[in-house]
Amino acid sequence: QAAHASVTARKVIPLPPTRPLLTCVALLFASAAAAELRITAPGAPAAVLDNVRAHLSLAGESCDAPPWRVQREFRRIDQEIQPALRAFGYYSAELTKTLTRDDQCWHADLTLTLGAPVLVRRLDLEISGDASDDPAFSALQQALPLRVGEALHHGRYEEIKSRLRNLALEHGYFDAELRRHELRVDPGAGAADIDLHFASGTRYRFGELQLGEQPLYEPLVRRLAHLQPGTPYSARELAALNRYLSDAGYYRRVEVRPRHDLAQDQAIPIEVQFEPLPRHAWRAGIGYATDTGPRLSLGYANRYLNRRGHRLDNELRLSPVESGLTSEYVIPGRDPHRETFNFSAGLLREDTDTSLSDSAKLAARQTLKHDTWTETRFIELLHERSTIGTDDTSATLLMPGIGWTRVTADDPLRTRRGYRLNFEVRGAYEGLLSTVSLLQLRAGAKGIHRFGNAGRVTGRADLGTTLGGDFFDLPASLRFFAGGDNSVRGYAYKSLSPQDADGEEVGARHLIAASLEYEHPVVGEDWWAAAFVDAGNAFDSRDFELKYGYGVGVRWYSPVGRLRVDIAIPSDTAADSWRLHFGLGVDL
Repeated sequence: QAAHASVTARKVIPLPPTRPLLTCVALLFASAAAAELRITAPGAPAAVLDNVRAHLSLAGESCDAPPWRVQREFRRIDQEIQPALRAFGYYSAELTKTLTRDDQCWHADLTLTLGAPVLVRRLDLEISGDASDDPAFSALQQALPLRVGEALHHGRYEEIKSRLRNLALEHGYFDAELRRHELRVDPGAGAADIDLHFASGTRYRFGELQLGEQPLYEPLVRRLAHLQPGTPYSARELAALNRYLSDAGYYRRVEVRPRHDLAQDQAIPIEVQFEPLPRHAWRAGIGYATDTGPRLSLGYANRYLNRRGHRLDNELRLSPVESGLTSEYVIPGRDPHRETFNFSAGLLREDTDTSLSDSAKLAARQTLKHDTWTETRFIELLHERSTIGTDDTSATLLMPGIGWTRVTADDPLRTRRGYRLNFEVRGAYEGLLSTVSLLQLRAGAKGIHRFGNAGRVTGRADLGTTLGGDFFDLPASLRFFAGGDNSVRGYAYKSLSPQDADGEEVGARHLIAASLEYEHPVVGEDWWAAAFVDAGNAFDSRDFELKYGYGVGVRWYSPVGRLRVDIAIPSDTAADSWRLHFGLGVDL
């Protein structure tokens, strides 16, 4: 049904004849003046008005357009406006239009009375074939962008058809067809009926995995792939296959191609080509932190010692406070993405203001990645000689233990919302390759929340406790100290703990530390200012004094992580009046 319109056209006033130069000047001013196409439609949604304007050829004409062309486009408004209105269900709109022209430009006024939109009276979507039992298609039917009783929207009707086709491709219904797609509109009744029949046919399956040349045994690669032949085809599973193989740490590039041309009996072979990473890798690093001073590291990794995917990783770290050499042998488990076995050996020397220790460690770990938590089961054999204050200690401990870690972040480098939780328990029994019995628990939490585009708040808490055994038989690495970049700023690294008779810090059985920090952007999203307060201490009894650190800082979000510079003032200024703290790394 055509839209009704009454048209009033006013006389067009041509430009007066004049000399060539003045004519050019007049045309220049006419081009600079703004053409006016005013559309008035009381109660009309903004999207309807935008669509109407987009359909009108007159909207593209400038002031210096020939009058005959402006009049032609003006006459075409009735024809052009109908599909723009019908797209939103308005089939009975009325239009009044007026065209005028002055010495500089033309002006058009349109007044629309939309009336009531056509409503969807019936929407019948029939899905046949294997997709009739597919939960994804059931979910689509429950969340259609157009429903009975709503205003007819042609764009949403087309969206239903697009969603059906796209979902069919994503889920492997490659023979699917839309056998019936009818939209019938009765403008007189103000109603529309929609009939759709989608025949999905048979769902295709994944066929054999055809692996290109690469350095690992095929059984391991198939475990890395997480794709079982015969399972229903899914574009999401195909993307996951690429991600699983790319993230395994063995390949520089992975190319996954479904071979539709080789499909037989609805089974599609999957071809995978690999570009392996070099077997040997060297790395070097240099850095600085106020806790450890300048740092130098050198590492060597063999990414695949053998075709079973075993890896070797060695690292040498040097700094005035902490130096060590570690070697780690990694074996992939039954599910390499969720289970690994690590065997490590290491030598460590730590020289702080409060202690000097030399240790040797052997460890075996099993790491299990669950859906939300990472679980680590371990057993460590530690031999450590320590000088803490005036006390010399030599200890050997065989410590089994278990730990859980959970990290959730919307962006690892620029976290707006996220948190980290960790918990660990370990123990040793005197007489079982151990010189002292103990049970030690550690827990930590950190959370980040940003308020819109304003600043963000970061909270952190760390707890620790040691039960049993003679405290003075514990080596330095198993005693608790507070203070430093990631503890209580304003105090030196590991400078907070109970003291002996000579005033030397000797560590403690228990630890508590917390921090609250606010950051605010000052230059774009890369430079931020911060203010913080830290509190905590290491202690042996319930009677202890919390130490506080207050300060301000600057944050720079570099491409490799957050650079942090803080100036902190301790609550106890007997040793220091202020300290500078520096760090680089991710938020969580």
